[in-house]
Amino acid sequence: MRKAVTGFGMLLIGGALSCQAPAADWDQMGEEFISGAKSNVFIGMNSRFRERYYTRVEGKDLYDYENNGEAQATLGVNFRSGYIGDTFGLDLSALARREIYSETATGYSLYNYGMKILKQTDCYYSDGTKPQYRCDGFSGASGITQINFKMKAGDRHNGVNFDTGLGFYNGGLISSGDEDDVIPISYTGFDLAGRWGNTKLDYVFVNGVLSNDDSSVQNVMAMPNYASHVNYFKPGADEKRKIDFVHSIGLSQNIGGLNLTLAAADAREYLRRYYAKTDYILKFNKRDRLLFRAQHYANHNYGSVWEWEKNEGYPDKYESMPDKTHMTSYTFAWTLSPWTIALHHARIGEGGFSYGFGNVKGVLKNDSQGNYGSMRRPNGMVCAVENTLDFRYSRNPWMKGLKVTYGYHRSNYTKNGESDVYEDGTPIGDTYEDEHAITANYLFRHGALKGLSFNFKQAFYHDRGHKQHEGKINDTRFDILYRIPLM
Repeated sequence: MRKAVTGFGMLLIGGALSCQAPAADWDQMGEEFISGAKSNVFIGMNSRFRERYYTRVEGKDLYDYENNGEAQATLGVNFRSGYIGDTFGLDLSALARREIYSETATGYSLYNYGMKILKQTDCYYSDGTKPQYRCDGFSGASGITQINFKMKAGDRHNGVNFDTGLGFYNGGLISSGDEDDVIPISYTGFDLAGRWGNTKLDYVFVNGVLSNDDSSVQNVMAMPNYASHVNYFKPGADEKRKIDFVHSIGLSQNIGGLNLTLAAADAREYLRRYYAKTDYILKFNKRDRLLFRAQHYANHNYGSVWEWEKNEGYPDKYESMPDKTHMTSYTFAWTLSPWTIALHHARIGEGGFSYGFGNVKGVLKNDSQGNYGSMRRPNGMVCAVENTLDFRYSRNPWMKGLKVTYGYHRSNYTKNGESDVYEDGTPIGDTYEDEHAITANYLFRHGALKGLSFNFKQAFYHDRGHKQHEGKINDTRFDILYRIPLM
């Protein structure tokens, strides 16, 4: 089906183009293809380091220390063609990654878990009653990340865009990545987007995934955040956890200072998600404003893939989890340039809240989460305050690219039920997690270094009692990216 959908899109574009070709000047077509093109090379470095201090495990005092880290160098190229006949075009991307540094406290890492920067290698099942899928090594990787055929009709104010092939498709509740992702995920499928004045409509269809660890396009699959249950890798499990496709639709409407967004998504026989958001911006001038935001997410797991995952694939985690859950959040932000103060509040339903569709990434704009802690545990109540200095309007040209944010995030959880006890039977009681988060970004906007950016994120995280563990985590991330335009 993946090949059929992608092939249909290519046939549609190729057929339409060939019909025009006899009447078109091929030289002019080539000129339109190149003259409107944009291309750049990017060079970067991504690193993440994590210190973990355990103070209590399984209800017993323990003072232990772990240190983990990964770093890689990246070299990539992007090419976006112009539109032939103001209608057809092609986008290409390629990326190469090389390992700079890696360290694990245990000598191995759990598959698809942890830093998620380098490609994991030398993976195997561990021994014991609860085998884990572990990886002993890391490496870089290289390959094509985008071969996207595109069509358009109309202009950017009133028009429609269609993309198909292998690309970074975003729309509705499907995303190819967020700000914490080092490298976006590529999908096979198509993306249809239309805009009519202040109204936007998006539809995305995905039936294949090319992630950072994959050398070829994979099926859409149900899987936990990390592969810690052997049933996911037993013979026949691949077919049982396969999701035929994921598709999503989103609608947004601007009415003065009011923005309304509605979206829905369906992962066939696995998960349906729904989303509603309201933003109201009260502007005092170009720089100063008030923002009010309300968001609601709802998840509904259903179907044969979910039943297999719940009862066979990973019963330890999912057997007692409800089929439906939700998350609601509110934000109030006051900007008096260059300073912004924001207050966030969120409530999470039973079962916690997950925003992905297996290995397809979903959309989650959770303003209350920190740089490390997701703050989405079951029955959680999250409060956060953030202070930001954004110097984009500074008179000093060297200050315009600087932005600094400090946030304090805290989530409280009420524990109820027989399972919420330590091994010796002592109740865990109410727990919390909190985090001091610091973020600094700088972008050179002019001069010889224009396009060079730095991104620094630091989290001082304290976990009190989750999963019977207590401890502190210092998580540091530092990225460098230099984009060099070629055309």
